[in-house]
Amino acid sequence: MELSKILLAGLVGTSLMTAFSYLVGHVCDSELGEPKLLNRFLNGSKRLDIEVGDESMLGWLFHYLTGFLFANAISLYFNLTENHPTYGLAVILGCILGLFGVLGWVIMIRLHSSPPKMNLQLFLLQLVGAHVVFGLGATLVFRFWEACTVM
Repeated sequence: MELSKILLAGLVGTSLMTAFSYLVGHVCDSELGEPKLLNRFLNGSKRLDIEVGDESMLGWLFHYLTGFLFANAISLYFNLTENHPTYGLAVILGCILGLFGVLGWVIMIRLHSSPPKMNLQLFLLQLVGAHVVFGLGATLVFRFWEACTVM
């Protein structure tokens, strides 16, 4: 049951987050979609020596796997504390996860031999906002799940 909840929270949170990133990218006329950027990182990697197109499923797979890990982190937080899933906590946890996301992307960029061209400042700024959206989406699932188990 716990795994189902985490997978659903990760699916909902990551989907909403990705929609947010693509929307901001469209409004700002900049590529901000994490799956496409992940594919460009994979394609440009000299260590992997593979060809990956912008629309490959690999970027989506890595993106959703990360979402499931982040949803698990939120679930662990709620299980280890006396706190219940609230939208205020969702914003705080989303900001924290966003900072981890920023750190992860900065590390990838620094370690990559030829990182893809991107508006890095805009990407990292919207990434924190996207993780707040993720936190809200995942918390919606956790709240719904909690309400269903009380009945």
